[in-house]
Amino acid sequence: MISIDILEQKDSQKWDSFIRSSNHSSVYHLHFFKTVIEKTYHHKSYYLVASEDNIVKGVLPLFVIKSPVFGNALVSLPFCDYGGIVTSDDTCGRLLLDKAAELAVSLKISEIEFRQTTEQKYFTDTICAGSLKLSKKTGKVRMKLELPDNQDALFSTFPAKLRSQIRKPQKENCTGKNGGVELLDDFYDVFVHNMRDLGSPVHSKALMRNMLEASPDNRLFVIYHNATTPVACSMVCGFNDIAINPWASFKRTYQKISPNMLLYWEMLCYSIEKKYKYFDFGRSTPGEGTFKFKEQWGAKPEQLFWYHYNTRVIPEDEPNGKKEKFIKVWSKLPLPVTRVLGPVIRRQVHL
Repeated sequence: MISIDILEQKDSQKWDSFIRSSNHSSVYHLHFFKTVIEKTYHHKSYYLVASEDNIVKGVLPLFVIKSPVFGNALVSLPFCDYGGIVTSDDTCGRLLLDKAAELAVSLKISEIEFRQTTEQKYFTDTICAGSLKLSKKTGKVRMKLELPDNQDALFSTFPAKLRSQIRKPQKENCTGKNGGVELLDDFYDVFVHNMRDLGSPVHSKALMRNMLEASPDNRLFVIYHNATTPVACSMVCGFNDIAINPWASFKRTYQKISPNMLLYWEMLCYSIEKKYKYFDFGRSTPGEGTFKFKEQWGAKPEQLFWYHYNTRVIPEDEPNGKKEKFIKVWSKLPLPVTRVLGPVIRRQVHL
């Protein structure tokens, strides 16, 4: 019989072994991410394990995200593109879903989100005795590039325009570095600028620091102009045979010299050097600007499936006038203000 239990610290290695052996898991499913989120934002977690005869059959990592403004939610997983139930057994998946529903009832939470990378049949139209209704969101894709064995082979696949765009920042005296916490201040300087310009509250610097300290497979990249001025930045997280890019930013004032093109080239070269087979550019909406940007590098779309339970069915393209107004106002705020207030708000936004 399959039992569902909450993960104990002593079983964290068993959890990670299961995650690394699955074809439908991600770096964010690893136990270190639990520690990172708890340490950074102090959110309560429930890591559920389905087991039979002491063998792990499936897992579901959940965080409780509380907000007096946005409401409370159970999310798998917050602040990243991928999460959800990991199992190859539909019966096991259903049991984990039912346990999540039980948690929602006991915690008096009316919103649950599962960020799956594959379609699952066990997500029913309603849960919690019909009080929570399913909205299946399929408007996003992950952009994934298969990597060759060497940099020259990859460069030769690029169209002439892209090759020229990569060379341009090099001609403008831009250079790149990759490393750990020693680059964090320069990374965050660029990150704060970019998030403000996008109208989005910035994450706490502690999140990146904790990510770097949690795993040697997490790496920062910074592009400098004239050797000293940070103008673009990103992070790469390694997992099995794939390098994942959760964040990438550049300063709009340096857009003419295209530092972001050199940034992505540096990440791709690093990924090839470390023998990763794939590079994940992250989530995009088909047809939009970020999708086309990633597509030019040769990345191919893979459908994402986000299963969202709420008290009502929410249309995927439902307009949000308040969000648009917030973005407009936030993008005009002074940087010091966004640096202080950003993390306070961002910890409450689970997207």
